[in-house]
Amino acid sequence: MIDEATLRLQWALSYPFARPKRAFVFLNGASWAITSTEGAFAQWRVHAARDDMALGDLLTPGQLGDYEAGAYHAVAAVGSNAAPGQLRRKFAAHLDDVAILVIPITVPDHIVAYANRLAEYGSVPATLVARPGGTARVWATLLSARDYAIMNATEDRGAVYDGVPIAPIDAPPAVRAPFEAYACLSGCLPLRVSAFPSTGCGWPEGGQWEAQSMAIEALDLDLPVDRFVLENVSDAGLRDARDQALSAVFPENRWISASGS
Repeated sequence: MIDEATLRLQWALSYPFARPKRAFVFLNGASWAITSTEGAFAQWRVHAARDDMALGDLLTPGQLGDYEAGAYHAVAAVGSNAAPGQLRRKFAAHLDDVAILVIPITVPDHIVAYANRLAEYGSVPATLVARPGGTARVWATLLSARDYAIMNATEDRGAVYDGVPIAPIDAPPAVRAPFEAYACLSGCLPLRVSAFPSTGCGWPEGGQWEAQSMAIEALDLDLPVDRFVLENVSDAGLRDARDQALSAVFPENRWISASGS
């Protein structure tokens, strides 16, 4: 049996968490592969329960109607929001009625880096970063109005992250809603996220261990990564203090909104 502390350490260090390599639909707590995104939403093909079926036959009329009417928000997932495990955690109260389409997209003039923050579960999260000439291969979640509000709350929108418009170059034809992404207001560490291929930036690339190591160095601490993470997941007050201190480093990487704030 694995003790709770070790499980929390493993969870923190596994960010941005496992996800399928192709598009999928997160439906009532289960994830089914999308095998084709040709045509209208109803015509998309899904491999579910050993059967290949039309998305229109899998969703409820209300869920499909929202997509076909454009009543959804297309939000890039540059961190854990495309991981089924994270979606299950964030939408735990709605696992009997949730349908989220998750698709891969390419975003020009941006990269994905680690934010200069610490998540409540101990991970160093990710953020989209403007980088002229760069490209980032990420994911996008297509969220209903209810699910968009839930996702915004989990991202501390307006306090830690805010929405920025993006223009993917390869979204499926059926997806016509404008895209946005969460960008960390305090900026980022100069470290690209290895799970999301980015080009056009000279920063090194790394995983969660390298991000934690950079955070430790930025905070001028003398701690091994595992002890640093365990302290953060076991002591919320200490983690919050470290999170605030980390958010003040690398001011040159701070995100600037269109209004300059």
